[in-house]
Amino acid sequence: MSKIGSKGGMSLSTGFDIKFQFGPNVIMPRRYYFDGDDDLVHMLCDEAQLPNVQSATAQVSGRYQGETAMQYPTSRLYTDVGLGFLCDAELVPLKFFTHWYDFIFSENDVDVNQNSGEFQGAVTASPNAINRVNRLKYLDDYAATCYIMKTEPGPNAANQRAPITFMLENCYPYAIDAVPLAYGSSQVTRVNVNMYYSRHTVSYGDGAWKKRMLAQAQQDTGALDLTRPYTGTMGGVTPIA
Repeated sequence: MSKIGSKGGMSLSTGFDIKFQFGPNVIMPRRYYFDGDDDLVHMLCDEAQLPNVQSATAQVSGRYQGETAMQYPTSRLYTDVGLGFLCDAELVPLKFFTHWYDFIFSENDVDVNQNSGEFQGAVTASPNAINRVNRLKYLDDYAATCYIMKTEPGPNAANQRAPITFMLENCYPYAIDAVPLAYGSSQVTRVNVNMYYSRHTVSYGDGAWKKRMLAQAQQDTGALDLTRPYTGTMGGVTPIA
C-alpha cells in the first residue's frame, strides 16, 4: 500500500480533460469554439475514453514440426472515439460540432444560417437554398488534433497531474447522435459525438512535476533534504537512516 501511496493513490475515472487544436491550414470559420468558448466546451465534456490499441494480423505455419499456425501483427488499427457533452442554455457544444460537421460538407461556406435566438426568430427562419451543393472539403481544411488527457488531483489543482495523454491526429466528427427531448422530469441536455482519426500519439508523463515541487519545498524549508525521511521540519535535525 505504501508503494501505491507514493504514486499518489489509485486512479479515478472521473479525472480527464480534452482539448481540440486546429492547425494553421484549417480554414473553418472560427465559431462556437473560439473567443473564449473553448473553455466552455472543455468543461462540459462529461464522458470520454482513452482509445484502444489493436493490430491486424496474418498467420504463418510450418515453422516447426507440430507447431500450429502463429499469428503475427501486420499493421495497427484505429477505431473511432466517442465524446459526451452536457449542454448549456446556448447549446454551445452542439453548435460547435454541428458547425464543424456542416463545414466538412460545405453547408456554411458563404454564411451561417442564423436568427435572433428568440422563438419568433426561430419559427420565421428559412432553410438554405434547395439547389445548394454539398462539396466535400479536403482533410487539411477541417481536421484537428484532439488531446485526451487522463488527469489526477495534485496539491495545487484537481487536474494537476497528467500521467498520460493521447493525441488523436486528423480528428473530425463523423456522427452526432440524436439529442433526446421529452416532457417529464427535467434533465440536462446532452450531445454525444463520434470522432474518427488517422492515428494517435501517446505522451507519457514522467513525474518531473514532483521533482520541481520537491525542489521548491526544499528551498522554502531552508535547504532541508526532503528526499530522505526526517524527524522534524527545523534546520539541523538528523534524517532517519
